[in-house]
Amino acid sequence: MLSGTDAGRPWALNLPDRVLLVAVYWRTNLTMRQLGPLFGVSHSAAHRVIDTIGPLLALAPVRRRPKDQVAIVDGTLIPTARTLATTAAGIAHLHNIAAGG
Repeated sequence: MLSGTDAGRPWALNLPDRVLLVAVYWRTNLTMRQLGPLFGVSHSAAHRVIDTIGPLLALAPVRRRPKDQVAIVDGTLIPTARTLATTAAGIAHLHNIAAGG
């Protein structure tokens, strides 16, 4: 299923690209019609990748970090500009942005 050695038609994307497609989908919430062209596949192929690989990644065991290791989490909320209709409704829009370095 993952390696591409199973019987049937081979995947259009290699395994690292399929995992990346799922990660981009989860992180950005783009539609299949937007994701497909980004990865050079059809929207239905993008959907098949997410349906197949997504549950496997979600259930992957998590390695626990050592107790003496420090984890830094950035939860900064940054205000963003929205259209007049949404701001008139009195709804505050914030986005969580993490910058790596």
